[in-house]
Amino acid sequence: MEHCAQPAGTMPATAWERVWARPRNGLAAWLCAFGNWVSRLVTFSMLRDVNLKGGTILDLGCGHADMTMTILRRHGGRALTAVDFCSEAIESVRRRKGTLPVTTIQADLLALDLDQQFDLVYSSLVIEHFWGEARWQAMAQHVRFAKPGGYVFITTPGRSLFSRVFDFLLNRPTGIHEEHFTSGELRGLLSSHGLEIIRFRDLLFQSVLFVLARKQG
Repeated sequence: MEHCAQPAGTMPATAWERVWARPRNGLAAWLCAFGNWVSRLVTFSMLRDVNLKGGTILDLGCGHADMTMTILRRHGGRALTAVDFCSEAIESVRRRKGTLPVTTIQADLLALDLDQQFDLVYSSLVIEHFWGEARWQAMAQHVRFAKPGGYVFITTPGRSLFSRVFDFLLNRPTGIHEEHFTSGELRGLLSSHGLEIIRFRDLLFQSVLFVLARKQG
């Protein structure tokens, strides 16, 4: 599969700063809380036999990093690196991490340059905010920072009626731009970057896609 020749696109940092500064309304807050609860159940199920004891985790577009901090605790990981280009997100992680071994980095995912690879590279509701050439580059960064034989875990909205309604009613009014995947498109993007798909799940008729993949050793 060849990568898309569309012009690169992503939401700028200034747009995300405005999103973080705006409080969610009641419906959006409830849906996000419910979605996070379901996502935790699915994520833990998909990672159930992945050995991360003493391992390292990279969270790209970390937001609050609640999920990866929980993974770190549950799986006995050694360290988590949380990356986001929104200053509010980074400050949130610093407030919440407590004594956990968490390093925060404020950086653009596409420009991120680390001298380290990780046992698990994780992103949730991130890659849909890239389109065209930028989407290809964002996936390449996931693969670049995974160790040979390491894992990549991605959660992203699928292309469904529910996702379109959610996007129209709750995302667009707040300035959030998303380009949703079909399951075939996501599978193809992973495979074209040399990742072996271990588990793939979808919820609500492909409204949310979860994939666990391994980087070839």
